[in-house]
Amino acid sequence: MIFKSLTTFSKFLLAAIVITVSGLSLFLWLAMRAPTMGGDFSLNYQDQNWNFSQSPKDLNLLYVGYVKCPDVCPMSLSVSGQAFKSLKPEEVENVRLVFISTDFEHDTAKDVSEYASQFFPSFIGLTGTEEQIRKSISLFGASFMLEKNPKSYLGYSIAHTDRLFFLNKKGYVIDSISNPRSADEILLKIKEHL
Repeated sequence: MIFKSLTTFSKFLLAAIVITVSGLSLFLWLAMRAPTMGGDFSLNYQDQNWNFSQSPKDLNLLYVGYVKCPDVCPMSLSVSGQAFKSLKPEEVENVRLVFISTDFEHDTAKDVSEYASQFFPSFIGLTGTEEQIRKSISLFGASFMLEKNPKSYLGYSIAHTDRLFFLNKKGYVIDSISNPRSADEILLKIKEHL
């Protein structure tokens, strides 16, 4: 009876060890592998072709929205700007925020550029054709949808991903914050990845 119990216990212990080692191996593999979402993209900045890979920073933040967004975009960009204001000058040199407008029908390159820089001088505002925008933001798992709304002051609204993506020098996602509404949380993530 004791021998039989030990055998059952030994089998249980061996199974527990195998499961633990397998789980640890999977965790390490996931932690060590290169990011898979993101990459290089091209859009329009101040009526010039702009390519991410031509001037990447050590850390790049990406937010998708539109200039006439009534609440979500200005709030997210405002708290991002507050976070940037808390950085040291040498940290600001190594990080930037890229804002991509999804309102390809109404937001001009000038509008988007001026809008982004209102929140912090080095913020970059990009736009492009519908195809360019969709192709670019799909790299990050972001999306948008135009919704006709005769009751809104614009006659439409754009539902879009509300997430701040943190990108490495190659444009790959290394972290993100959904519903970015806290300057402290954004600042903490920036410092963590610089």
